[in-house]
Amino acid sequence: MKFWNREKEKKWLKHYLLAEPNAILFVYGPRSSGKTTLLMKVVEEFPKEKFVYYWFDLRGKLISSYKDVIDMFFVDEESYRELEEVSKKIEGGIMSFFKVSVESKKKIGQKKIDAFEYMERILEKHALEKRTPVIVFDEIQKLKEVYLNDGKQRPFIKELFNFFVRITKVLHLAHVIVMSSDTFFIEQIYIDSTLKNTSEFYLVDYFNDDTAEKILISEGFSERDASFIVKFVGGVPWMLERVLLNEDFKDTIHRLYLQSKSRLLSYIEEKIENGEDIRVLKEILKEIPFKEMFRGEFLKSGEKLREIKRLVEREILFYDPLSRIIRFQTKLDEKAAEELLKSI
Repeated sequence: MKFWNREKEKKWLKHYLLAEPNAILFVYGPRSSGKTTLLMKVVEEFPKEKFVYYWFDLRGKLISSYKDVIDMFFVDEESYRELEEVSKKIEGGIMSFFKVSVESKKKIGQKKIDAFEYMERILEKHALEKRTPVIVFDEIQKLKEVYLNDGKQRPFIKELFNFFVRITKVLHLAHVIVMSSDTFFIEQIYIDSTLKNTSEFYLVDYFNDDTAEKILISEGFSERDASFIVKFVGGVPWMLERVLLNEDFKDTIHRLYLQSKSRLLSYIEEKIENGEDIRVLKEILKEIPFKEMFRGEFLKSGEKLREIKRLVEREILFYDPLSRIIRFQTKLDEKAAEELLKSI
C-alpha cells in the first residue's frame, strides 16, 4: 500500500517505542486503514542497533493447534539454515520467529520446557545487549480457537496475554503491539484477560475528507475531481490507491461500489438460506447511517448486538472499543446498504 503522510501517528508510535515498556499496545482500526504500513514505516526509520523486532503476521496462516503455534513461534537451527528468506529478514531488522536448538524445540512442543519462559530468556539477552525487543502480532484473533490441552479448557490466547503483561508491565523487557481490525475481539480479550491498567489503545483510522482531497490533488487531480472522488470513497487508503491506478476514476468507484454491495448482498442471502429472520438486520442498517450508534443502546437487545458483531466480523461495520461508536466501514458500504434496503 502506498504510504502517505502520517506524521502525527508516526510521532506517537515513536514516542511509545522510545519509552520504557510498560503496557500492551492495541493498534486498531477499520480494514486496510494502513496499520501495518504505518508501523513498518516507523520500524524502517528507527536505528536497528537499538531495537530487535519479532513480527508475527497471522494473516493467511492455518493455526488450529498448540503445535501450529509452536511451529510459528520457534524455528530450530537446522530449519533455520534451510530457510532462504531468513537472512534477509534479519538483515532488515525483523524476525518472524525465535531461534532455538532442535532439542529445545522438541521439548517445548512436548511442554517439557515452558515456551513463555524460553522466550523470556531470549528477551532478557536482548536487554543485556541494550536492545529493546518489540513483539508485533498482526491479526491476533486467528489464535482464538487454539487451546493448551485437548479438553479445550485453557485458551492459549489468554495465557499469551498474561505473558504479555509480565514482559511489559512487570519486567519492562519488551514492547508488545497487537494489531487487529476485529475490534469486538480485542475488547473481549481486554475483558477476559483482566488487562485494565496494563494496556493502551491507539486508533489508526482512514484519512479525513480534507486530507484525502489534498492527497488526490497532490497526485494530479483537479479540486473538482478530488472532491467528487472523496464524496464516494472518503479517505480509505486502499480505495484511493485503486483510483490512482485507473485513469477512469468513475469506473473504479463504480466497481468498488459493486464489491461493497456484493459483500453485503452475500451476507443477506446467507441469512435467508439459513432460514434466519432479516428483520433485525434491516433495523440496524436503517439506524447506522443516520447517527453513529453507541454500543450501550444495543445492549438492551441481545439479538441486535449479536447481529452487529457478525457485521463487524464481516468488516461491513466498524466498532471503536474506545469511543464505543459503531459505524459503516466505508462510505460505499453505507451507500450499498441504503440501496439494498430499498429492495428488501
